[in-house]
Amino acid sequence: MSRMFKSIDKTWNVFVGCEFECSYCNARKAALTRLKESPRYKDGFNPHLVESEFKQTFKAGQFIFVAYMSDISFASSEARLAILQRIQQFPQTRFLLQSKNPLVFEGADYPKWDNIYFGTTIETNRDYKLTKAPPPYDRYRSMTWQQHPHKFISIEPIMDFDLEVLLRWMRSIRPEIIEVGADNYHNHLPEPSGLKLRILLDHLKHICPKVIEKDGLSRLKERG
Repeated sequence: MSRMFKSIDKTWNVFVGCEFECSYCNARKAALTRLKESPRYKDGFNPHLVESEFKQTFKAGQFIFVAYMSDISFASSEARLAILQRIQQFPQTRFLLQSKNPLVFEGADYPKWDNIYFGTTIETNRDYKLTKAPPPYDRYRSMTWQQHPHKFISIEPIMDFDLEVLLRWMRSIRPEIIEVGADNYHNHLPEPSGLKLRILLDHLKHICPKVIEKDGLSRLKERG
C-alpha cells in the first residue's frame, strides 16, 4: 500500500474504515474492489480496529502515518486509547494522526505529545459538497484553534480555490508540513489553473518550512 504522503516513512493501518464517503476517495474504492478479499475489509469500509497491527514496531526517527486507510475520528474511545498506548512505547518515533474532522484533536482525548502530529486535509477553501466530512472552513477553524506546534496539512486532491483565502488560512494554521497533490485517479474534480497553482506554491514556501509537491502535480502546473 502506498505511503500516501512523501514525508512519511511508513503507514500503520491499525485502524481502517471511514464513513465520510468522499466521492474521490481511493482508499474506499480499493477496499471495496481489489482489497475486498482481505479479512480486514470483509465488512467493506466500516471503521474498526485491526488487532494484528499492534505487532508492528517502529524505529527512532521514522515518521509513521497512523490509519492511512481510514479517518481516525471514527475510532472508538477504546480503539483510540489502545493506539495511543502503543504510540507511547515509541517516544523517538513521530506519528501523524490525520482527520477531516480535526475537532477530535481538541481536549485531552488526543494528548499533545511532542512525537505526535495533528493533520487534516484542506483540498480547497470552497465547499464543493463532495463529502460528508465537515466543510473546509470548519477544518481550517479547528486547526487554527489547535494549540499544538506540530501540524500537518494535506492539500490533496487540490481543487480550484480562492488564492488569498487559502493563503490566509495557511498563515493562521501555521503548519509544520504541507503536502500538495493532484487528483491522480480521474475523478473529474474542479481544478485550478496552472498559473494559480504555481502562485500558491510560491507563497506557501514563505508560510511553511516544509512544502512538498507530490508526484502528478506537474500535470496541473503545466496547464494554462
